[in-house]
Amino acid sequence: MNPNRHLAGLAVRAAAACAASLILGLMGTQAAVAASTPTPTPMPTLQLDAMASATIANDEMVVVLAVDRDGQQLAPINEAVVSQLNAAIAEARRVDGVRARLGSLSTYPNVTREGKPNGWRVRGELVLESRNLPQLSQLTGRLSEKMQLASVAFRLSSERRRAEEDRLLAEAAKSFQNKAAQAATAFGFKSYQIRELSLRPGGNFQPRPVYMGRSADAMPMPASAPPPVPTDGGESEVVVSVSGTVDLMP
Repeated sequence: MNPNRHLAGLAVRAAAACAASLILGLMGTQAAVAASTPTPTPMPTLQLDAMASATIANDEMVVVLAVDRDGQQLAPINEAVVSQLNAAIAEARRVDGVRARLGSLSTYPNVTREGKPNGWRVRGELVLESRNLPQLSQLTGRLSEKMQLASVAFRLSSERRRAEEDRLLAEAAKSFQNKAAQAATAFGFKSYQIRELSLRPGGNFQPRPVYMGRSADAMPMPASAPPPVPTDGGESEVVVSVSGTVDLMP
């Protein structure tokens, strides 16, 4: 055997043994340090809720006008209803700030008191929406001379609702922060840290009905006596809620 090769092998084995010993020593030291390091105590948490609300005057009016026609043949009365609705839509769209669209279009079989078929009834509806309440009220008065006033309702416009929600969000956020600070002080902590938050806009956004017309079976009103159009829109409530979790900090 070559003496030099034998000596080289011994040196390699000795170096490997030293390295293994060193690694084991480091692992033992790390384990000892980890065992001696105390586990951090989790901070207490609180779940909090805050809310801000406001009652706002409705600024948008929604009017539904209807046309009813009866006849033995379906096609002619259907054409007459659609023609009258299209003419009313064209007139409404000439008024600034008024949105007009076709509502429902329904067909019903007429029956006698004995239950026998007696032709058809077609009913069509026109929906008008506007923030210009006086303009829409005047337009409704004109159109209701030839059409039935089915309903009048008021609501908050989407623009007004979003603006109010933005304002209330600032109020609700401030209320949430005040509650968190007061809770931290009450339990002997110096401050708090927000862990999570959620926002919930709410309120009553359904149109507020102030007039509901008569049913399709009722006799039409004379053209000389259209029903009065209400203009008092009432109010809606807007609500913004903030909920979340905070950590109490020492």
